[in-house]
Amino acid sequence: MARVPRALLCLLVAVVLGGCGASAPDAPARAPIRLGTYEWPGTYWIDVAWEKGWFAEEGLDVERVDTNTKYFQSLDAVAAGKLDATGFSQFDLVRYVAAGHDLVGVAAIDYSEGAEALVARPGIHSLNELRGKRIALHRGTYLEYLLDIFAQRAGLSINDFTLLDRADDAALADLEAGRVEAVFVWEPYVTEAEKAVDGTRLFSTAEFPGLTYNVFALRREFVQARPADVAALLRVWARAVHYIRDNPNEACEIVARLFKEPVTDAKDMMRTDRILDLPDNIRAFSYAAGFESMHASWRRMNDFMLERGLVARRVDSPDHLDASFVNALD
Repeated sequence: MARVPRALLCLLVAVVLGGCGASAPDAPARAPIRLGTYEWPGTYWIDVAWEKGWFAEEGLDVERVDTNTKYFQSLDAVAAGKLDATGFSQFDLVRYVAAGHDLVGVAAIDYSEGAEALVARPGIHSLNELRGKRIALHRGTYLEYLLDIFAQRAGLSINDFTLLDRADDAALADLEAGRVEAVFVWEPYVTEAEKAVDGTRLFSTAEFPGLTYNVFALRREFVQARPADVAALLRVWARAVHYIRDNPNEACEIVARLFKEPVTDAKDMMRTDRILDLPDNIRAFSYAAGFESMHASWRRMNDFMLERGLVARRVDSPDHLDASFVNALD
């Protein structure tokens, strides 16, 4: 066997040792997690956690994106990958999934206890008195679904009314001008409608607690690519919800400051909307038959959408409601 020259041997050893001592290339930086937040109790946790620095404490690089007054645009942004997550009304989550967007709800963050209401002009005292009359609401949204449920309870059909597609300020303008007899809106527009025409609140979601959940939802590709980050987000969520319940005044002050809105607005909305915690989520993700189960509500919402031609297909709730992250919380 030929002997390797000593000089060459030393050179080879130096190269090997140098290679062992070299550091591996840095892993590519993970993109910040873009969370859409708007002034609604279910998303207060994002604002509180961001202000307190709790995302960073969990090792998360979170970009807080203010989508206030742009709720529906924020849903489009999540579906398009411009935002990573936000709070969807469950109805909207079902609608987006049925339209082909692969989204996953990982936590129920709030449900309404009166934040949505039907306000009628003076002199109208029952839903039956609105038969054949005009109601302004945002068509194709969960408001139309809720109106259908309340109509059925009163022995009516949603087809008994003339529904005009109006959003928020436009609905109020129609009510004030006398172009409609009632509006079905959410807060703060409910209160504004009552004040504008000395209106009568015929019913609200306070009569059906749990009827309309809001769900923290992400694209499936994000959940699959970054499950540890989703788990960390849910740990922050649980921490922030606990803080908000123990310190509601301080939490509302944070929210009001970040959105540059009166603190009374943040507090008022908390009176008509329940922020959900871990035990609430155990019930929400159950397979019970009532409205408290997101799975039962999902089927009913999907049925309504198919009947009204809002979607073209049925989608299964277990494929898009993932309880594993809340179940992993202590």
